[in-house]
Amino acid sequence: MKQTKGSLEILQKLLEFDMFHPLRLEQLADMEKMVSRIELNAGEILMEEGMVSGCFYLVEKGNVEVYFSVPGQKDYLEACRLKIGSPVGEMALLEDDVHSARVVAKKSSSLIKIENEAFLNFCRLHPDVGFEVMRYLAKLLSNRLRYTDQFVRHVVSKD
Repeated sequence: MKQTKGSLEILQKLLEFDMFHPLRLEQLADMEKMVSRIELNAGEILMEEGMVSGCFYLVEKGNVEVYFSVPGQKDYLEACRLKIGSPVGEMALLEDDVHSARVVAKKSSSLIKIENEAFLNFCRLHPDVGFEVMRYLAKLLSNRLRYTDQFVRHVVSKD
């Protein structure tokens, strides 16, 4: 895993992602110290279930998959594949808790890493942006929960 500290290029990339559309150019400077880029090789694990990292990520490029463990089973099950711009680790940000899944790069990938504490402080300083970002995350989690509900109903209906 290779990490590159915040730069104007990384900050400008944030503006391309739906999560950060409310961000104005003049607010980017406040985020410089909290962002960096992580480069992963194929097969490299970004995070594990139960891991504490103090950060979340945005998929910048590549192919990143999320897996979860099932009690009594050796292998992990694939939960989803993340598209460009998708946040990962956002539940730990919102809950101030451990990560709930294993995240693996299926091919060379890059992610933008954002430090949780600094990001939450940024949201306090810029409540307009903070509100829109948190609203985006709430919608995202609601969509993921809706998908999970449908999946569980499908599995249960087979019994």
